[in-house]
Amino acid sequence: MPNLLTQMDFGNEAADDADQAELSSYFVEQDTFQKFLSPKNRLLIATARKGVGKSALLRWTGQKVGIEDDSALIIQCRGADLVRSKFHLTTPLSTPTDYIHDWMIRICACINRQIAKNIGLALTDDKITLVETAELEGYKSRNLVSCLMERLKGLLSNRGPQKLRAIDEIQLLSRATAINVWVMIDDLDATYQNTDAESLELSTFFSACRYLNQDMEGIFFRITMRSDVWALIRRYDESLDKVEQYVNDILWNQRDFLQLLYLRIKTQCEKVNIPIQKTPPHVQDQDAQERVLELLFVPKMDWGSQEDMGIKSVDSYKIIYTLSFERPRWAIQLCKLARDSCMRKGQSIISKDNIDEVWGEYGARRIADLVAEHKHQCRELEELLNGFRGCERLMSRGELLKWIQNRICNHLSAKIEGTATRSTTEIARFLYRIGFILARSDNKDGTYEHYRFDQAPDFLSSRTDDDYGVKWEIHPCYRQALDIKKLNQSHREKFGRLRRARR
Repeated sequence: MPNLLTQMDFGNEAADDADQAELSSYFVEQDTFQKFLSPKNRLLIATARKGVGKSALLRWTGQKVGIEDDSALIIQCRGADLVRSKFHLTTPLSTPTDYIHDWMIRICACINRQIAKNIGLALTDDKITLVETAELEGYKSRNLVSCLMERLKGLLSNRGPQKLRAIDEIQLLSRATAINVWVMIDDLDATYQNTDAESLELSTFFSACRYLNQDMEGIFFRITMRSDVWALIRRYDESLDKVEQYVNDILWNQRDFLQLLYLRIKTQCEKVNIPIQKTPPHVQDQDAQERVLELLFVPKMDWGSQEDMGIKSVDSYKIIYTLSFERPRWAIQLCKLARDSCMRKGQSIISKDNIDEVWGEYGARRIADLVAEHKHQCRELEELLNGFRGCERLMSRGELLKWIQNRICNHLSAKIEGTATRSTTEIARFLYRIGFILARSDNKDGTYEHYRFDQAPDFLSSRTDDDYGVKWEIHPCYRQALDIKKLNQSHREKFGRLRRARR
């Protein structure tokens, strides 16, 4: 067997950049994803943090829907494509009803533009694509795409030869009766800040989707957004209690991660014509997948600390699962860094030593990602994160707030979502919301549970409540880069030598 590491790149990190064939080869079809293909579900929202697979889910859904219904109109767009300026809308909005109607106009304009694209018509007149509220009222109980095609045909009459050809194309297109349109919107909340104005605009979008589903036939919505943002706007707008049933949080368990790594390795082996040994029929899928992982990883690695439950020998993919913060994109980046370390040493199998060597560099990338993702909400975010350098790994609420006071608030005034603050609680809550710190509840048997903001949004919201006595810790993926205390001392000294050597 040749050294597979020399030919293994673990595939593309971003679903947006991978071609459809590559994405399909290693897409993990979780059971909960099947509902995204069903026309019984007119509106579905996938919530998750960045790097968890929201974009991949929408691309997979679009491909599957296109195969099952080749006449369907599939619109793939981002939240940034739906801002008002893209449609030259300038009318002031004041009431929730104004916002809802405005969203309906933008959605219909997107459908119009996709129809025009499909027939090769360049729409330069924005008024052609925009639909009046009165027109929408007249479309009730009808197929939305058919209505919009009829409207386009009428608007294009007497506009010259190109428009006449477009009318003929619309006529051909309209022969497919009851055309369905699937609107796939990725990162609806890309630049969201927690202000009343932005919360109102974002929350009314879902009301617009519900109204279109209620009044029109043949329109389906598949939307992704960050789970922490959903938790915020859900509390902002009580009408969203009717939307809650359509929300699905994308979660990855350890078994999913095993399959993810297995498919990545299997796909690469097929590309370079390296056969994977077939397993006997009695061997379970999990056992077979673990054997494939052993082509690149040692089966077990040491994990844990003496302070918690001691050092244990665990499956390698479980350590990758933990350090990647349950995000596939981060897992692939970690695997690539560990592969490079392994190859520098002339080894053929990735071990814990390789992960230890790149842990600091990997953590620095994770911090850079966190800053890039949330800097529009807080320009001083990098300073806030660096303020935790050298802190205790596990802190009580009081210890956490004291650390923030001494290391951050005494030195700078952070501006979070447009408001300057030196409140330790507000800063802690923001760091909790973006996933930098986690709540930890210890059990009597020595085990513990972690809680993210979307799971327990009430934590750190009161100045007096102790949040059930939970402890607070920085996620392991960030710790090495910030030199968090209570790491194994020899490990820290080894990492320091490696950093100095690289300089």
